[in-house]
Amino acid sequence: MTGFKQYLAEIEVIKGLTSLYEHETYKRIPGTSNSYRQDPANTNTQTQRHAHVYAKLKGGGKELYSVNLSGSGHDGSSGIPIPTTHADYFRSIGYAIGPDNILESLNPEQLTQQGHELILLEDA
Repeated sequence: MTGFKQYLAEIEVIKGLTSLYEHETYKRIPGTSNSYRQDPANTNTQTQRHAHVYAKLKGGGKELYSVNLSGSGHDGSSGIPIPTTHADYFRSIGYAIGPDNILESLNPEQLTQQGHELILLEDA
């Protein structure tokens, strides 16, 4: 085989292996028909380990949200409330989901005077 034909043959083998192990890439959130894929942290892009959650099994359907290990939203998922079943599961595997199940929610108990100012607005 020529170099290019060999390269194409190797690509087809890789594609076959990817679909063969797809069931290992996407995992079911217990008690639901939703699935998630977990991506590793990446120092080049300064991203944390995170999970992408999908409406259906095997990564099917719409992506519902993505969450960082810290419990903050990933890829624009900030401020999204997630189901208790999801939050409890992600907590069980080490994700720091806040008690209100809202991604990247503010916990007043963790605020310090140096880094934050809390302003209460009252309707007159």
